[in-house]
Amino acid sequence: MLPIRRSTIKKSKIIKVYIRPQTQPCELIGYFNKRCSCCFFFWIFGVLLVGFAIAAILVALLVKSNSTTTTTSTTTTATTTSTTTTATTTTTTTATTTKTTTTTTITTTTTTTTATTTTTTTTTTTTTTSTSTTKAPIFNVNMLNNGDAETGPCETDSNVMNPPGWTCNGEITQLAYNNTFIYSRVNTIPGTAPGGCLFYGQISGYTSMWQTIDLTNYADPSLIDTGTVEFNLSAWLGGFINQNDRAGVSVTFLNQANQTTGSVTNIGPVTDTDRGSVTSFLFRQATGFVPVGARSATVLVYIIRAAGNVNDGYVDNVNIFMYQ
Repeated sequence: MLPIRRSTIKKSKIIKVYIRPQTQPCELIGYFNKRCSCCFFFWIFGVLLVGFAIAAILVALLVKSNSTTTTTSTTTTATTTSTTTTATTTTTTTATTTKTTTTTTITTTTTTTTATTTTTTTTTTTTTTSTSTTKAPIFNVNMLNNGDAETGPCETDSNVMNPPGWTCNGEITQLAYNNTFIYSRVNTIPGTAPGGCLFYGQISGYTSMWQTIDLTNYADPSLIDTGTVEFNLSAWLGGFINQNDRAGVSVTFLNQANQTTGSVTNIGPVTDTDRGSVTSFLFRQATGFVPVGARSATVLVYIIRAAGNVNDGYVDNVNIFMYQ
Protein backbone atom coordinates (compact mmCIF):
# COMPACT_ATOMS: atom_id res chain seq x y z
CA MET A 1 0.00 0.00 0.00
CA LEU A 2 1.44 3.41 -1.03
CA PRO A 3 1.34 6.28 1.48
CA ILE A 4 -1.60 8.53 1.37
CA ARG A 5 -1.02 11.98 0.32
CA ARG A 6 -2.71 14.67 2.26
CA SER A 7 -4.03 17.68 0.34
CA THR A 8 -5.06 20.89 1.96
CA ILE A 9 -8.46 22.13 0.91
CA LYS A 10 -9.54 25.56 1.40
CA LYS A 11 -12.55 24.48 3.24
CA SER A 12 -10.19 23.11 5.78
CA LYS A 13 -11.56 19.73 5.26
CA ILE A 14 -9.36 16.75 5.01
CA ILE A 15 -10.37 14.44 2.24
CA LYS A 16 -8.90 11.00 2.00
CA VAL A 17 -7.78 10.40 -1.50
CA TYR A 18 -6.98 6.87 -2.60
CA ILE A 19 -4.53 6.70 -5.35
CA ARG A 20 -4.93 3.44 -7.29
CA PRO A 21 -1.66 1.98 -7.90
CA GLN A 22 -0.86 0.52 -11.29
CA THR A 23 -2.43 -2.82 -11.60
CA GLN A 24 0.08 -5.67 -11.88
CA PRO A 25 -0.52 -8.69 -14.10
CA CYS A 26 -0.71 -10.98 -11.12
CA GLU A 27 -3.67 -9.02 -9.81
CA LEU A 28 -5.66 -9.29 -13.03
CA ILE A 29 -7.79 -12.15 -11.86
CA GLY A 30 -8.52 -10.42 -8.57
CA TYR A 31 -9.41 -7.30 -10.46
CA PHE A 32 -11.93 -9.11 -12.52
CA ASN A 33 -13.27 -10.79 -9.43
CA LYS A 34 -13.91 -7.35 -8.03
CA ARG A 35 -15.40 -6.05 -11.21
CA CYS A 36 -17.49 -9.04 -12.38
CA SER A 37 -18.58 -12.05 -10.44
CA CYS A 38 -18.98 -14.11 -13.64
CA CYS A 39 -15.27 -13.89 -14.36
CA PHE A 40 -14.56 -16.11 -11.40
CA PHE A 41 -16.96 -18.69 -12.78
CA PHE A 42 -15.20 -18.76 -16.13
CA TRP A 43 -11.89 -19.07 -14.41
CA ILE A 44 -13.06 -22.10 -12.48
CA PHE A 45 -14.63 -23.55 -15.61
CA GLY A 46 -11.40 -23.13 -17.55
CA VAL A 47 -9.41 -24.85 -14.82
CA LEU A 48 -11.83 -27.75 -14.90
CA LEU A 49 -11.61 -28.00 -18.66
CA VAL A 50 -7.86 -28.05 -18.53
CA GLY A 51 -8.04 -30.75 -15.85
CA PHE A 52 -10.45 -32.78 -17.93
CA ALA A 53 -8.25 -32.41 -20.96
CA ILE A 54 -5.22 -33.60 -19.03
CA ALA A 55 -7.24 -36.50 -17.63
CA ALA A 56 -8.45 -37.38 -21.13
CA ILE A 57 -4.89 -37.39 -22.42
CA LEU A 58 -3.78 -39.64 -19.55
CA VAL A 59 -6.71 -42.00 -20.13
CA ALA A 60 -5.97 -42.07 -23.85
CA LEU A 61 -2.35 -42.93 -23.14
CA LEU A 62 -3.39 -45.68 -20.76
CA VAL A 63 -5.88 -47.04 -23.27
CA LYS A 64 -3.24 -46.97 -25.96
CA SER A 65 -0.80 -48.89 -23.79
CA ASN A 66 -3.38 -51.54 -23.04
CA SER A 67 -5.41 -51.67 -26.24
CA THR A 68 -3.07 -53.58 -28.54
CA THR A 69 -4.20 -57.17 -28.68
CA THR A 70 -2.49 -59.66 -30.85
CA THR A 71 -4.05 -63.07 -31.15
CA THR A 72 -2.01 -65.65 -32.89
CA SER A 73 -3.31 -69.04 -33.85
CA THR A 74 -1.96 -71.56 -36.21
CA THR A 75 -4.00 -70.21 -39.09
CA THR A 76 -5.25 -66.59 -38.42
CA THR A 77 -3.60 -63.43 -37.03
CA ALA A 78 -5.85 -60.54 -35.86
CA THR A 79 -4.22 -57.13 -35.07
CA THR A 80 -6.13 -54.17 -33.54
CA THR A 81 -4.47 -50.74 -33.67
CA SER A 82 -5.73 -47.84 -31.50
CA THR A 83 -4.97 -44.22 -32.48
CA THR A 84 -4.30 -41.61 -29.77
CA THR A 85 -7.06 -39.02 -29.42
CA THR A 86 -5.73 -35.46 -29.14
CA ALA A 87 -7.79 -32.84 -27.27
CA THR A 88 -6.93 -29.16 -27.71
CA THR A 89 -8.34 -26.58 -25.29
CA THR A 90 -8.12 -22.84 -25.96
CA THR A 91 -8.95 -20.52 -23.07
CA THR A 92 -9.34 -16.69 -23.19
CA THR A 93 -10.38 -14.19 -20.55
CA THR A 94 -13.83 -13.90 -21.99
CA ALA A 95 -14.68 -17.29 -23.41
CA THR A 96 -13.44 -20.84 -23.48
CA THR A 97 -13.65 -22.82 -26.66
CA THR A 98 -12.98 -26.52 -26.43
CA LYS A 99 -12.33 -28.27 -29.67
CA THR A 100 -11.91 -31.97 -29.46
CA THR A 101 -10.99 -33.84 -32.57
CA THR A 102 -11.16 -37.60 -32.34
CA THR A 103 -9.58 -39.43 -35.16
CA THR A 104 -10.32 -43.11 -35.18
CA THR A 105 -8.29 -45.16 -37.53
CA ILE A 106 -9.45 -48.71 -38.03
CA THR A 107 -6.94 -50.86 -39.74
CA THR A 108 -8.33 -54.11 -40.99
CA THR A 109 -5.71 -56.58 -41.86
CA THR A 110 -6.98 -59.41 -43.96
CA THR A 111 -4.82 -62.44 -43.70
CA THR A 112 -5.32 -64.82 -46.51
CA THR A 113 -4.60 -68.26 -45.36
CA THR A 114 -3.71 -70.53 -48.17
CA ALA A 115 -4.35 -74.10 -47.28
CA THR A 116 -2.38 -76.42 -49.47
CA THR A 117 -3.76 -79.89 -49.48
CA THR A 118 -1.28 -82.38 -50.71
CA THR A 119 -2.95 -85.49 -51.91
CA THR A 120 -0.60 -88.37 -51.92
CA THR A 121 -1.77 -91.06 -54.22
CA THR A 122 -0.35 -94.32 -53.15
CA THR A 123 -0.39 -96.82 -55.90
CA THR A 124 -0.31 -100.24 -54.47
CA THR A 125 0.89 -102.75 -56.95
CA THR A 126 -0.03 -106.21 -55.96
CA THR A 127 2.13 -108.69 -57.67
CA THR A 128 0.79 -112.13 -57.47
CA THR A 129 3.59 -114.50 -57.96
CA SER A 130 2.49 -117.94 -58.79
CA THR A 131 5.10 -120.05 -57.25
CA SER A 132 5.17 -123.30 -59.02
CA THR A 133 6.30 -125.82 -56.55
CA THR A 134 7.62 -128.83 -58.32
CA LYS A 135 6.00 -131.86 -56.86
CA ALA A 136 8.38 -134.52 -55.75
CA PRO A 137 7.68 -137.47 -58.02
CA ILE A 138 6.10 -140.53 -56.50
CA PHE A 139 7.94 -143.18 -58.42
CA ASN A 140 7.88 -146.97 -58.24
CA VAL A 141 4.40 -147.00 -56.70
CA ASN A 142 1.46 -148.80 -58.28
CA MET A 143 -0.88 -146.07 -59.49
CA LEU A 144 -3.85 -148.44 -59.85
CA ASN A 145 -6.56 -148.86 -57.26
CA ASN A 146 -7.17 -152.52 -56.41
CA GLY A 147 -4.79 -153.83 -59.03
CA ASP A 148 -4.29 -157.03 -57.00
CA ALA A 149 -7.99 -158.02 -56.61
CA GLU A 150 -7.67 -157.85 -52.83
CA THR A 151 -9.92 -154.85 -52.16
CA GLY A 152 -13.48 -155.71 -51.25
CA PRO A 153 -15.17 -159.11 -51.15
CA CYS A 154 -14.33 -161.99 -53.44
CA GLU A 155 -16.88 -164.42 -54.83
CA THR A 156 -16.60 -168.11 -53.92
CA ASP A 157 -19.31 -169.41 -56.30
CA SER A 158 -20.88 -168.52 -59.64
CA ASN A 159 -22.15 -165.06 -58.68
CA VAL A 160 -20.83 -161.97 -60.41
CA MET A 161 -18.78 -159.52 -58.32
CA ASN A 162 -17.37 -156.59 -60.29
CA PRO A 163 -14.02 -155.56 -58.77
CA PRO A 164 -14.14 -152.37 -56.63
CA GLY A 165 -12.13 -149.42 -57.97
CA TRP A 166 -12.70 -150.34 -61.60
CA THR A 167 -15.25 -149.40 -64.25
CA CYS A 168 -16.56 -152.69 -65.59
CA ASN A 169 -18.16 -153.91 -68.80
CA GLY A 170 -19.72 -157.38 -68.62
CA GLU A 171 -19.39 -160.03 -65.95
CA ILE A 172 -15.76 -159.70 -65.03
CA THR A 173 -15.59 -160.91 -61.45
CA GLN A 174 -13.30 -160.76 -58.44
CA LEU A 175 -13.05 -164.45 -57.54
CA ALA A 176 -11.45 -166.23 -54.61
CA TYR A 177 -8.88 -168.87 -55.44
CA ASN A 178 -10.61 -171.08 -52.92
CA ASN A 179 -14.06 -171.36 -54.52
CA THR A 180 -16.70 -173.94 -55.35
CA PHE A 181 -17.18 -172.82 -58.95
CA ILE A 182 -13.91 -173.48 -60.74
CA TYR A 183 -11.84 -174.57 -57.78
CA SER A 184 -10.38 -177.51 -59.65
CA ARG A 185 -9.14 -175.17 -62.33
CA VAL A 186 -7.48 -172.46 -60.28
CA ASN A 187 -6.45 -174.23 -57.13
CA THR A 188 -3.38 -175.47 -58.87
CA ILE A 189 -2.30 -172.00 -60.03
CA PRO A 190 0.64 -170.92 -57.92
CA GLY A 191 -0.04 -167.72 -56.10
CA THR A 192 1.83 -164.80 -57.55
CA ALA A 193 1.75 -162.78 -54.32
CA PRO A 194 0.21 -163.04 -50.88
CA GLY A 195 -3.53 -162.82 -51.31
CA GLY A 196 -6.52 -164.92 -52.09
CA CYS A 197 -8.34 -163.47 -55.15
CA LEU A 198 -7.96 -162.94 -58.91
CA PHE A 199 -9.89 -161.35 -61.77
CA TYR A 200 -11.97 -163.86 -63.72
CA GLY A 201 -14.04 -163.67 -66.95
CA GLN A 202 -17.10 -165.57 -65.67
CA ILE A 203 -19.21 -166.70 -68.64
CA SER A 204 -18.94 -163.59 -70.84
CA GLY A 205 -17.62 -163.92 -74.37
CA TYR A 206 -15.77 -160.66 -73.84
CA THR A 207 -15.55 -158.69 -70.60
CA SER A 208 -13.36 -155.80 -69.47
CA MET A 209 -12.62 -153.25 -66.79
CA TRP A 210 -10.57 -150.03 -66.75
CA GLN A 211 -9.24 -147.16 -64.65
CA THR A 212 -8.08 -143.68 -65.62
CA ILE A 213 -5.15 -142.37 -63.58
CA ASP A 214 -4.26 -138.70 -63.05
CA LEU A 215 -0.52 -138.71 -63.72
CA THR A 216 -0.06 -135.25 -62.17
CA ASN A 217 -0.80 -136.80 -58.79
CA TYR A 218 2.47 -138.67 -59.14
CA ALA A 219 4.74 -136.38 -61.16
CA ASP A 220 4.81 -132.66 -61.90
CA PRO A 221 3.61 -131.83 -65.44
CA SER A 222 6.83 -129.93 -66.11
CA LEU A 223 8.76 -133.08 -65.31
CA ILE A 224 6.56 -135.20 -67.56
CA ASP A 225 7.04 -132.70 -70.37
CA THR A 226 10.79 -133.16 -70.28
CA GLY A 227 10.20 -136.55 -71.92
CA THR A 228 12.46 -138.28 -69.40
CA VAL A 229 9.81 -140.01 -67.29
CA GLU A 230 9.38 -143.72 -68.00
CA PHE A 231 6.58 -146.11 -67.14
CA ASN A 232 6.31 -149.84 -66.46
CA LEU A 233 3.12 -151.82 -67.07
CA SER A 234 2.94 -155.40 -65.78
CA ALA A 235 0.47 -158.16 -64.88
CA TRP A 236 0.12 -161.88 -64.40
CA LEU A 237 -1.98 -163.39 -67.21
CA GLY A 238 -3.20 -166.99 -67.57
CA GLY A 239 -5.80 -169.54 -68.64
CA PHE A 240 -7.06 -173.12 -68.41
CA ILE A 241 -5.11 -176.03 -69.96
CA ASN A 242 -5.43 -176.17 -73.72
CA GLN A 243 -8.34 -173.75 -74.04
CA ASN A 244 -7.40 -170.49 -75.70
CA ASP A 245 -9.41 -168.30 -73.34
CA ARG A 246 -7.02 -165.44 -72.76
CA ALA A 247 -6.49 -162.07 -71.07
CA GLY A 248 -4.51 -158.92 -71.85
CA VAL A 249 -3.79 -155.42 -70.48
CA SER A 250 -3.13 -152.11 -72.27
CA VAL A 251 -2.35 -148.50 -71.35
CA THR A 252 -3.34 -145.41 -73.32
CA PHE A 253 -1.97 -141.95 -72.46
CA LEU A 254 -4.16 -138.85 -72.75
CA ASN A 255 -3.29 -135.15 -72.87
CA GLN A 256 -4.97 -132.20 -71.16
CA ALA A 257 -7.73 -132.21 -73.79
CA ASN A 258 -8.37 -135.88 -73.06
CA GLN A 259 -7.02 -136.84 -76.47
CA THR A 260 -4.77 -139.83 -77.06
CA THR A 261 -1.10 -138.94 -77.12
CA GLY A 262 1.64 -141.36 -78.01
CA SER A 263 0.94 -144.98 -78.83
CA VAL A 264 -1.07 -147.63 -77.00
CA THR A 265 1.09 -150.12 -75.08
CA ASN A 266 -0.13 -153.74 -74.71
CA ILE A 267 0.91 -156.76 -72.68
CA GLY A 268 -0.64 -160.13 -73.57
CA PRO A 269 -2.80 -161.72 -74.31
CA VAL A 270 -1.29 -165.00 -73.06
CA THR A 271 -2.49 -167.90 -75.22
CA ASP A 272 -2.70 -171.61 -74.55
CA THR A 273 0.39 -171.99 -76.72
CA ASP A 274 2.25 -169.51 -74.52
CA ARG A 275 1.25 -171.54 -71.50
CA GLY A 276 2.10 -174.83 -73.15
CA SER A 277 -1.53 -175.91 -72.65
CA VAL A 278 -0.93 -175.82 -68.90
CA THR A 279 -3.22 -174.01 -66.48
CA SER A 280 -0.94 -171.26 -65.26
CA PHE A 281 -0.06 -167.58 -65.01
CA LEU A 282 2.67 -165.96 -67.04
CA PHE A 283 4.25 -162.64 -66.11
CA ARG A 284 4.13 -159.97 -68.76
CA GLN A 285 5.45 -156.40 -68.72
CA ALA A 286 6.21 -153.46 -71.02
CA THR A 287 8.17 -150.26 -70.52
CA GLY A 288 8.42 -146.95 -72.34
CA PHE A 289 8.52 -143.17 -71.97
CA VAL A 290 5.50 -141.25 -70.82
CA PRO A 291 4.60 -139.06 -73.83
CA VAL A 292 5.26 -135.33 -73.54
CA GLY A 293 1.98 -133.58 -72.74
CA ALA A 294 0.44 -136.66 -71.11
CA ARG A 295 -1.70 -135.86 -68.08
CA SER A 296 -3.59 -139.12 -67.56
CA ALA A 297 -3.44 -142.79 -68.46
CA THR A 298 -6.19 -145.36 -68.95
CA VAL A 299 -5.36 -148.96 -68.06
CA LEU A 300 -7.66 -151.54 -69.67
CA VAL A 301 -7.96 -155.20 -68.63
CA TYR A 302 -9.86 -157.50 -71.01
CA ILE A 303 -10.69 -161.23 -70.99
CA ILE A 304 -11.77 -163.18 -74.08
CA ARG A 305 -13.51 -166.57 -74.17
CA ALA A 306 -12.50 -168.82 -77.06
CA ALA A 307 -13.91 -172.23 -76.06
CA GLY A 308 -16.32 -173.84 -73.60
CA ASN A 309 -19.10 -172.28 -71.53
CA VAL A 310 -16.86 -170.49 -69.03
CA ASN A 311 -14.48 -167.66 -69.77
CA ASP A 312 -11.29 -169.03 -68.31
CA GLY A 313 -9.09 -166.00 -68.84
CA TYR A 314 -7.31 -165.09 -65.57
CA VAL A 315 -5.62 -161.86 -64.45
CA ASP A 316 -3.83 -160.88 -61.23
CA ASN A 317 -1.50 -158.21 -59.83
CA VAL A 318 -1.90 -155.52 -62.49
CA ASN A 319 0.64 -152.72 -61.94
CA ILE A 320 1.68 -149.50 -63.60
CA PHE A 321 4.23 -147.13 -62.17
CA MET A 322 6.52 -144.34 -63.34
CA TYR A 323 10.20 -143.90 -62.74
CA GLN A 324 13.15 -141.88 -64.02
